[in-house]
Amino acid sequence: MLAPIRFALTLQGLYPFWLDADKIKAKQEQRLRALLAHAVAKSPYYRRRLAGLDIARCSLADLPTLTKAEMMEHYDELVTDPRLKKAEIAAFTDDLSNLGRLYLGKYGVSHTSGSQGQPALIVQDEQALSLIFAVQFARATKLKRRFLPHLGRLLNPARMAVLTVKPGFYPSAAAFAYRPKYLAPIFKVLRLSHSDPMETNIRRLEEFRPEYITGYASALEALGREEAERRMNLRRLGSLKQITNVAEPLSDAAGDKLERIFDAHVTDEYAMGECMVLTSGCITGRGSHVNADLAILEVVDGNNRPVPPGTEGSKVLVTNLYNYVQPIIRYEVDDRVTMSAAPCNCGSPLPHIAKIAGRTKDLLWIEDGGTRREVPYYVFLAPLHHVLELAEHQIVQTGPKHFVVRVVPLRGKTLSVDRIRQLVLENVREEGLESEIVFDIEVVPEIPLGPSGKVSRVKNEYAQTRTAASPTRPVRADT
Repeated sequence: MLAPIRFALTLQGLYPFWLDADKIKAKQEQRLRALLAHAVAKSPYYRRRLAGLDIARCSLADLPTLTKAEMMEHYDELVTDPRLKKAEIAAFTDDLSNLGRLYLGKYGVSHTSGSQGQPALIVQDEQALSLIFAVQFARATKLKRRFLPHLGRLLNPARMAVLTVKPGFYPSAAAFAYRPKYLAPIFKVLRLSHSDPMETNIRRLEEFRPEYITGYASALEALGREEAERRMNLRRLGSLKQITNVAEPLSDAAGDKLERIFDAHVTDEYAMGECMVLTSGCITGRGSHVNADLAILEVVDGNNRPVPPGTEGSKVLVTNLYNYVQPIIRYEVDDRVTMSAAPCNCGSPLPHIAKIAGRTKDLLWIEDGGTRREVPYYVFLAPLHHVLELAEHQIVQTGPKHFVVRVVPLRGKTLSVDRIRQLVLENVREEGLESEIVFDIEVVPEIPLGPSGKVSRVKNEYAQTRTAASPTRPVRADT
């Protein structure tokens, strides 16, 4: 009984009409100091790293940064519950039947998406897990009224369709697997797989009549084509209010097209497994708003110096202010983010992200007899979550159905080609693509940096070859 009451109180504190810039700044400062105090008291790693700093008064820039490699190397000392051990958690996530089961009876577990190279393990307590849904209710959707804005959900539950890949311990799937049971009467979720037959997904969507759809850009665009060709009737049903793009870039032109097709607002969310509530999509415009009372996003250059709004950074530093069991403080992510130079037209007091360039990836697809079908990057990425000896990876498309999975081991570690091949094969088979995809595994000492100075996680060399051969008719997946 206490959990629903806590959830309701959390919601009340998150509603945007209770906040202004000064309150947000005060909450951020209060939570940062509390997080630092907890980390020093409970984490041997942070006790050493922050030794000599006055954590009650030091500036954010005084704090050391944290890389994914450092977090994983010192994992057992970094977490604040000494019962948490990296090897045991990894074994727990290797068994898919554990998905949704609280580790040690109190923690939700996930793998990070791995889009920055080496995968990582993330552990959160139940309060942190419920916050993901509280933010969704309070900030990611329009509110009809100030007083008890979600009271009507008792009679008319919110309905969200989530279109990703099949269930696993990757962050978005784990978040829904650990959805608090007390939300079931007011928040219905339909899980769909991008790899299931489109006819099946259409039928289930029309029966479910979602108010909200969340998915990867490629999957959302595929739905848009079905609706435009009148093979789907969500617009006619009139229930759909908002479409949210996650994990992949969606161009403004593609977003505008989806809005015209569905007559529903299209927005973006920028998040990562290490901080799932980093942002909420703008409810009236494009881009997203940093939940600055729950997280700190620093957009910096290559030397960790802040760049001004309107200027693209070389990377970001993320501080998660709500995960006390695994403190993540000034965590380095090599995404290129541009903050808005002017306040968002929606009137939100939360900082607005104008552009994210660092996660642009080549589109993967399979081609058969002139028919083309998108393949989400996560079909290959999800199995790599289980390879903790992995430092870097790259997925390369070399032919209409041919792919190469390049992997780099951590220093001093070795990678089993057979194990990686089996993991990838199992996931490809689970996605129903075994007869459509041919792949090789290559263990390499390093992956060269691309023109942007970053490792390209995905390269479609086949598309580049086709484009070069027919420069007047570029290869596109949406033709």
